[in-house]
Amino acid sequence: MSSHFRLYVGLALLLIALGVIAAAAAIPAANYESLWPPVYEVNRIAVVTLDAQIRSYAPDGSNEVLISPAEGYSTWPTWAPDGGSMVFSGVARDSDDRPVVTLYEYSLAERVPQPIHEGEPGFGGLLADGVLHYPLWSPDSAKLAFVAVTRAHGLTLFVKRMDAPHPPEYVLDQGPLWMSWSGDATTLAVHRSDDHFLLHVEDDLELSRISLESTSYRVPAWRPGSAELTLSRLAPRRASRPQNAIYSAPITSSGLSLTQPIADVGAYSAFLWSPDGAYMAVADDARAVRYMNTPMFVYRQLRVLDSTGFSETARVLENVLAYFWSPDGSRIAVAVVADASGDMRWLLLDPATGATTELADFVPSREQLTMFQFFDQYAYSHSLWSPDGRYLLFSGRLSLQASSADYPSQSSGSQSRVFIIDTGSISAVNALTDGVLAVWSPL
Repeated sequence: MSSHFRLYVGLALLLIALGVIAAAAAIPAANYESLWPPVYEVNRIAVVTLDAQIRSYAPDGSNEVLISPAEGYSTWPTWAPDGGSMVFSGVARDSDDRPVVTLYEYSLAERVPQPIHEGEPGFGGLLADGVLHYPLWSPDSAKLAFVAVTRAHGLTLFVKRMDAPHPPEYVLDQGPLWMSWSGDATTLAVHRSDDHFLLHVEDDLELSRISLESTSYRVPAWRPGSAELTLSRLAPRRASRPQNAIYSAPITSSGLSLTQPIADVGAYSAFLWSPDGAYMAVADDARAVRYMNTPMFVYRQLRVLDSTGFSETARVLENVLAYFWSPDGSRIAVAVVADASGDMRWLLLDPATGATTELADFVPSREQLTMFQFFDQYAYSHSLWSPDGRYLLFSGRLSLQASSADYPSQSSGSQSRVFIIDTGSISAVNALTDGVLAVWSPL
């Protein structure tokens, strides 16, 4: 081999190596928050379509992908936090043609739904209207806690380690069961009826009971960036404050020690920390109403408290049904009952100033209404916000008398559609596709 040929080969290999390095540098890093403008790895919307199938779409409605099995009934897709997979509920048929309630996992890499939990053939139960399971991914996407209905125990909590071959592990039963994961994905806080538990999920499952009873709220919350658990319970009776209060305290080896409350609340409060931990939004003063022949709670006020002195920064005095923080914590989408005709309205709330903006009047689909009814739980598992916090999803029908931002008039048909609201400087509402429920990928 001549020296000239060796030199040519060496230069060629060097150029190839430099090209590989340049290409690698062009691939977005895993830390998406460090990039501006943001780069998102998935940015897709999972939709339960009118034929009871699950499909995903690009935000402009293109690139439709069937997620669920081609036959059978499928519903309630739930994205993993890393955006690489999702789980969803379905009803399959066994060899004897008996219905089997099944929880599936769908990986974006493998693109084949796989069952991870199957109910007893011929037996089915609902957690709520149309809800077969409630799944909650751990923040690291490595574990899945989910509630299913079993014949022997009713509402039952399981945990599945997603990288392990063994089936889901039984944890608790005798619901109702409400839960949230700690930020480090090691501990699941569970509120069962009036009891509280901590499930440590590391090498083995370790369940411990907290000596605290409360029926004045549903879902415990972990304060972002800390080991504090936030919950509500009866407060010591004092003439100067209501009977219920919200507490936040760290978890220690001896359990949970509650001292001073951080907020006074009425019974049946619901609270959510902003994703950055700068604020806590609290809905209370609840009352029961009947909406579309469905009994449910509405909250007469929504307050936003700062996370230092817990002083109030914003308040909404409406019939609040649900609210959802944007991913960056800068805004809150609030669903309120607009009038006696049954219309609902999306409001956009600035937690720092208290300013609100009306976005759209609508009638929710049955599935969307279920999410609203239990929003303090679904806020941890199902995102209606786009990853960049600009766009908001919802499913149902726009009101014929809507105050919808820049949306043309529509016919009075009853078919449910998926809509996207652009909450930018020039608001607009656009239809994505026909469907009864939609959730955005977290990335």
